[in-house]
Amino acid sequence: MPVIEAKSVYKSFDGITVLKDVSLNVNEGEVVAIIGPSGSGKSTLLRCLNQLINIDSGSINVCSMSMVNTDEKGTCKYADKASLHKIQLKTGLVFQNFHLFPHFSVLKNITDAPMQILKMTKQEAQNKAYELLEKMNLSDKANAYPYQLSGGQAQRVSIARALALSPAVLFFDEPTSALDPELTVEILRVIKNLAKEKMTMVVVTHEMSFARDVADRVVFMDNGTVIEEGAAEKIFTNPSSERIKQFLQHFSV
Repeated sequence: MPVIEAKSVYKSFDGITVLKDVSLNVNEGEVVAIIGPSGSGKSTLLRCLNQLINIDSGSINVCSMSMVNTDEKGTCKYADKASLHKIQLKTGLVFQNFHLFPHFSVLKNITDAPMQILKMTKQEAQNKAYELLEKMNLSDKANAYPYQLSGGQAQRVSIARALALSPAVLFFDEPTSALDPELTVEILRVIKNLAKEKMTMVVVTHEMSFARDVADRVVFMDNGTVIEEGAAEKIFTNPSSERIKQFLQHFSV
């Protein structure tokens, strides 16, 4: 069953088209890696799917709920505020720069949204947080503050925070780009474990070996369009597009 259905999405900034007729389907339990050169529209697409950026035209459905559609006259219409809130709860986004609240402890960073948004009791939220911290191998960091964490630890906390709301799909926007190679391995291991648990994920990444080994499907974007998509093995061993072949020459995978 599709969790994400995006069709013919267009987005421009100051007259420059950043997304051109982009379509993307993500099925339940699937890991989709979006790859491509910098400036190809990958992160913009993720932000459109997460309601951080409004599209100019096209349609986006999340868990069979309509977020936005474009009518026959070309008018782009978003769902009402209550519906958008329900849809937003179905998605989680992990940023490349963590975005933790610096004045909150690790525990409060994770429990605040479930208590405020899902109306969990403090005990329920904390039980969930401790469970996630154990999964992230951070059980001893519950009372620490973000400034006391390494980059890899901070990113794992941000993943736990996103998971605390039990999203149907988790988006990662270049989750390792701010980390050194050693810490990158930590985060990729976490994402691999989530993939084994059949967590639906969309990962924008420059880690080609990760995309090849973990993703069920790879989407290659360039100049705001989807050039090719398919099974990871095909994209990395026998892509149809010459542009992908050129791109992959720069990586050892």
